[in-house]
Amino acid sequence: MAMIDSPNSSAAVAAARAARPERGAAPAAAPASEPASVPVVTVVEPEAFAPLGRLGEWLFAEGASLRMVRPWSGDAIPDLSQIDGGLVVLGGAMSAHDDVEHPWLADLRALLRDAVAERVPAVAICLGAQVAAEALGGATAVPSPHGGEGGVVELELTEAAAGDAVFSEIVDEAVRAAVRAGIPTRDGTRLPVIVSHDDGVVRLPQEATLLAASAGAPVQAWRAGKLLALQHHPESTPARIEYWQARSAARALGVVEDEEEAEALPDSELPAEAVEAGARARADAERVEPVIQAFGRALARILVRNARARAAHTARTGRAAAAPAVVQG
Repeated sequence: MAMIDSPNSSAAVAAARAARPERGAAPAAAPASEPASVPVVTVVEPEAFAPLGRLGEWLFAEGASLRMVRPWSGDAIPDLSQIDGGLVVLGGAMSAHDDVEHPWLADLRALLRDAVAERVPAVAICLGAQVAAEALGGATAVPSPHGGEGGVVELELTEAAAGDAVFSEIVDEAVRAAVRAGIPTRDGTRLPVIVSHDDGVVRLPQEATLLAASAGAPVQAWRAGKLLALQHHPESTPARIEYWQARSAARALGVVEDEEEAEALPDSELPAEAVEAGARARADAERVEPVIQAFGRALARILVRNARARAAHTARTGRAAAAPAVVQG
């Protein structure tokens, strides 16, 4: 069983990053004999109130097409044979244990388990990360014994993060953006991120590596195989976190009973205290927006790069069936 340890010291993380070989500014171009392919990234969107957002724009900018799977509108979760390039699993108001109301969660666990086993490039966000942990033998607490988080929090990077081939590249770009914007990172060992969750992973899968924690969540980022799991929301915006936090405050005030009901609450029915909570969260997010964007853009670039490589390998070997691409604007 993988243990959840406290993040390592700032000095250790900084030293590990300094010891890592330098990377080039851009990935190597594909050989001239291999035409550039258009990778298909399958996106599982559990609910309408937690959309792909600008992560979709960044994936498009990197040359991907998107195949949207929306179980909230009746779409079936695909099996691994239908995943051509890469996979993204987003968040949602339901919990990772809500199989009775959302029976598709069992199929999602199976997909994530197979994706890790077959080393499919994948990103799991918030609920997606919690479902992935359960699928791989870890555990998600509903609610988290550490309490919920909402708004902007600081990621505390582990020593393993500095040596992780995928996560370190993303972090490096985010740290550079923070330095340019005058946002402190404690020598590259801290990063501001947007969060909104009540549940949380409390036991990592055995094969997982912990990459980051926060003051309110001992598991914020981890990796297993080619799956990068994030409790925070790199796809989110200041406007979206304002929406979420205003409704979270309304729920805390007793205006609504549960998270799904809160997310459907119109602005006109929000009490003044909830509106103020949302506005504060938006202001905090706007302050660190350069870091959030840099993290998300790097995440999109790396996912598409790896999805393109997998699609090219599949085309050469025929080892996996290609999924039909449905490009969503």
